Amino acid sequence: MRIPSRAEVDAFCGSPTTLWQRILGILAPVVLLGSIVFVLIRFPHLPEQIPIHFNAKGEIDGWGGRGTLLIMPIIGLVMDAVLALSFRFPKSWNAGVRITLYNRVRVYRILRDMMAETRLGMALLFAGFAVYQSLTPEHFSGNVIGVMTLLIFIPLVRYFIRLLKAR
Repeated sequence: MRIPSRAEVDAFCGSPTTLWQRILGILAPVVLLGSIVFVLIRFPHLPEQIPIHFNAKGEIDGWGGRGTLLIMPIIGLVMDAVLALSFRFPKSWNAGVRITLYNRVRVYRILRDMMAETRLGMALLFAGFAVYQSLTPEHFSGNVIGVMTLLIFIPLVRYFIRLLKAR
């Protein structure tokens, strides 16, 4: 087993990246790129105009070209890149709890897990939106957005509770 240098320990606050975090970090961009490929394959079969916005009742109140389906996965890729970059600098995070010498390894491990799962949740949200809408462009349900949004908020709430216990 290799002993990390003092610079590595300081850079990552004694909390190395786990296999789980690496797997989720790979899955997030793969899911987003896969959704772009899927939409491009379905592109010739999509109608020229598709619903792009819904009101609070789930009724369509905005239409756009079929190319707008690519916007969500591309935004997801940009957001994933920003999160992946911030994942490399744990000392810049606002943990929400006081970080001490005694709890820093545990707190940063929890935060890294949360960020990895949030990255995957966001990827599934943005990719799922595009894939679902490309499969059923005329029958899209705005309720699906609410269900998919839970992919982001459930890990956040779960990890917030873990952070409170770690302080």
